[in-house]
Amino acid sequence: MNEVLAYLLKSVFCSAMLLCYYWFFLRNKRLHSFNRYYLLATALVSILLPLLHFSLPGIRLPQDTSVYRLLEVANGNTDEKLVATKAVSVFNWQIVLSLFYATGVCFMAAMLTAQLIWLYRLKRKSNISQQMGYLLIQTDNSKAPFSFFNLLFWNNHIDINSEEGKRILKHELVHIRQKHTLDKLWIQTVLVFFWFNPFFWLLQKELSLLHEFIADEGAIENRDTEVFARMLLQEYCGNPFPDIILPFFYSSTKRRLLMLNQSNKPSYAAMRRLMVLPLLGATVFLFSFRSGDVPLAQAKKTIVLALDAGHGGEDNGAIGINGAKEKDLTLKISKRLAQMAEAYNIKVVNLRPEDKYIGLPNRTAEANAVAADLLLSLHLNSNPKQEQAKEGFEIVLEKRNTRYAESRQLASAVASQLSNLQVPTKLIDKGLMVLHAAEMPGILIECGYIDNAKDVERITNNEQLDKLCATILSGLVLYQNSKNK
Repeated sequence: MNEVLAYLLKSVFCSAMLLCYYWFFLRNKRLHSFNRYYLLATALVSILLPLLHFSLPGIRLPQDTSVYRLLEVANGNTDEKLVATKAVSVFNWQIVLSLFYATGVCFMAAMLTAQLIWLYRLKRKSNISQQMGYLLIQTDNSKAPFSFFNLLFWNNHIDINSEEGKRILKHELVHIRQKHTLDKLWIQTVLVFFWFNPFFWLLQKELSLLHEFIADEGAIENRDTEVFARMLLQEYCGNPFPDIILPFFYSSTKRRLLMLNQSNKPSYAAMRRLMVLPLLGATVFLFSFRSGDVPLAQAKKTIVLALDAGHGGEDNGAIGINGAKEKDLTLKISKRLAQMAEAYNIKVVNLRPEDKYIGLPNRTAEANAVAADLLLSLHLNSNPKQEQAKEGFEIVLEKRNTRYAESRQLASAVASQLSNLQVPTKLIDKGLMVLHAAEMPGILIECGYIDNAKDVERITNNEQLDKLCATILSGLVLYQNSKNK
């Protein structure tokens, strides 16, 4: 939910930046075609740009990694002790916001559907005649004349053969030839999903005016403002218009007159267009680039980590939501940990580098053979009975291991870092074969519940997975640096 909210806010700020440039440098300039496509692109860029992510080398101040609290360990057969828990609120504002947003989307979608139905019914009960390149639909509806795609709805009270009638006809035909209806439908669709964005509403209004400016230029020869005024006065309609049609009696008369009187060569026209490029570059930098995941601290001495991805081959492990297999998720975590480990001065030895079953004694034996400094085994929990929703991490220790005291310190260091993710984390003792005979400090991390959507998302979403891996690696560094003082 937080990521969705962040995306929506970025979209609002992005549209604000782009529309501000239009407002101060392009608005009321005779760059109608350029402005039209600029506004259409503004909506598209504001929607897509916040979805793109590019990494830059980040700069983070090193944090003090010399102190962590030795945490208590609960017995696996008793109630597990919570090390870090997330505050639970009775009032779930995320659900309220989601319902509010969904209500707005449904309302806007219903409004758009109602407008399309109104057009369909009006067409069905009107007289239709085929003309050159368009359908003429004669109606007594006061909102006419207006166009929608190649449909021209004409008010029977306006003489189509009069001088003013011919100019109005020419005006609407420009809308049809320029396919302005596509612009309208695009913006209306955007507003269905981004109804809360005030800048998209301003954009819709400006685009509608641009359509009129373009049609006015095509309909009025030599920009004759007197003819234009007579054309406007042919009829006046004060009723509100559906947002998807292109009505003639709609737009700001004053601005339309100003556009007709403006010079064909507005000052600095080329510069106004070219300045869009650095604006776009700055927008991409602000909303799509982010600081790279630079480790908070590196190990003072290279750590050799024996990394075990649980299960594998014919051993699927637990099966979770949407058929997710534990063996696949643990392998994905281990591969990402291995990719990121070098930046933390950690050398990884993969005990199961592929989807292949390896016996537990063999994994431990290989960790001992390479004289690893630490052993980390990755698994996922499951809650098959579903008595109650469970989420979060478990760090499991093997009490019979000869390096148990050090393993407990390692577990505490990793747990202290995992607490930054605001996810429940537990330390427990269990009998584990993979850790039993290990000659180095070792822990097993249950990286969430495979039947909990939020926990699985933490692994399948690459951005969240990077945070999880960075947190685990930081915990390993925290422990080892405290030992190497």
